[in-house]
Amino acid sequence: MVVSGGLSWWQVVDARQLATRPDNPQVIAAQRSALRGSIFDARGTLLASSVVINGISRRTYLDSGFTNVIGYASLRFGTTGIERAFNDLLLGQADPNPLRDIVNDVLARTPEPKDLTLTIDKRLQDFAQAQLGGSAGAVVAIDPRTGAILSMVTAPTFNASPISGDPAVAAQPMALLQVNPSKPLIDRARIGVYTPGSIMKVLTASAAMDSGAITPQTTFPDQPKQEVSGFLVDGFNIREHDLGSLRPALWNLSQAIQVSSNIYFAHVGLAVGAETMLDTARRFGFCAPITIGPADRALSARASYLTAPAANGDCSPFTDRVELASAAFGQARVNVTPLQMALLASTIANDGLMPEPFIVRDVRAHQGDPRKGPSPTIIERFSSPGEQRAVGPQAAGEVRSAMVDAVQGPLGRLYAGAGSVTLYGVSGVSTAGKTGTAQRGAGQAPHSWFIGFAPAQNGATPAIAVAVIVEGGGAGSGRAAPIGGRVMAEWLKLLAAG
Repeated sequence: MVVSGGLSWWQVVDARQLATRPDNPQVIAAQRSALRGSIFDARGTLLASSVVINGISRRTYLDSGFTNVIGYASLRFGTTGIERAFNDLLLGQADPNPLRDIVNDVLARTPEPKDLTLTIDKRLQDFAQAQLGGSAGAVVAIDPRTGAILSMVTAPTFNASPISGDPAVAAQPMALLQVNPSKPLIDRARIGVYTPGSIMKVLTASAAMDSGAITPQTTFPDQPKQEVSGFLVDGFNIREHDLGSLRPALWNLSQAIQVSSNIYFAHVGLAVGAETMLDTARRFGFCAPITIGPADRALSARASYLTAPAANGDCSPFTDRVELASAAFGQARVNVTPLQMALLASTIANDGLMPEPFIVRDVRAHQGDPRKGPSPTIIERFSSPGEQRAVGPQAAGEVRSAMVDAVQGPLGRLYAGAGSVTLYGVSGVSTAGKTGTAQRGAGQAPHSWFIGFAPAQNGATPAIAVAVIVEGGGAGSGRAAPIGGRVMAEWLKLLAAG
């Protein structure tokens, strides 16, 4: 009976897994001439399609702005991105309905490729890509209500078509990509890790408000003089960033986040404590890889850390109070991905609930002529796998209010005001945000950061949350904030146009 059950498993249940393994020689041979399903954007615009010429399946990608999202399907170099996560469906080697899968096998039907529709709108993707221009960096935009990724851009990018056709001629274009000093093969949005600088103050404020370590009115009596002399923590002197002509004062939470006071948030981090900081960060998705989409077909993103990674992949404990105080304003050993920081903004926008992101909206029957748009036959739909409570709604609301002040307040608009959507043709809408100027090694320009969401006024439902990084871009107010404001404004205008 046990032997019989084992044979049944291998012959029926597990046969599909064996038959679709990418290292199976039969799979490799079959893929060489197999027609691959098409990929469309959220509005049905064609992004990728295949034709078989002289027995070789050749893939064409129509928008290089999607390369690091879609990935590539190469007969020589394998698959990456969405092409990899949905490889068996795109090739028709599997069906979302297991029973239909078995029937197809029994009847010896020719595999029928499936098509995919993404959650990303090509109009916003191309717009965000253009905002980065020739700078290295990334833009991630998420619908905080649903977890749908609206845009995920990496720059620089590349055209994957030359490496996705005839394997005999794919080596040279790949070799050129591999030696390119700008590293276009790296998906900066989900794999790149960076020092975040002051955008981490949003996490610190969230931990403090949720734990009750501070209130919005909390001040630290020694903070004004420490803005000048420094804050001595266990023998280490924490210095303030350049406040320009701004005179130090006794700031509360809103004022401190408007001027982005390192000293204030160092105090807050120490008030919160090491364990609470790490526990809150984990609830926001830190200290573990992030998955995009359903677990069995997920794109994975690198983990973000407040401290050095531990051997088990978790965040290691803070080494001392100096590291805790420094991490509270985004320095020390904090390293984050743009995706993680977009999720941080999304969570505050979503009343403290962190949405689990997804990027493929549905699987469809194959459209023989992809120029006609996607087939109306939807085989499987996807949505966010769920959401988790990161902080309570009251704490999220208090941080949200401070982030609105950081963009629109009397002090904040001097720093993050360029992130306001009202500057880019959207009137009557409040914007929440926070800039970051992430210091790096000596002689290296800081990374420019902005995170935010809109609409952010009381009673409004935020429609977009963003994270922007411009590598070596300098002050967050100068480069990243205007990009973030323009991307959010563009999406709101697209939604209004229908």
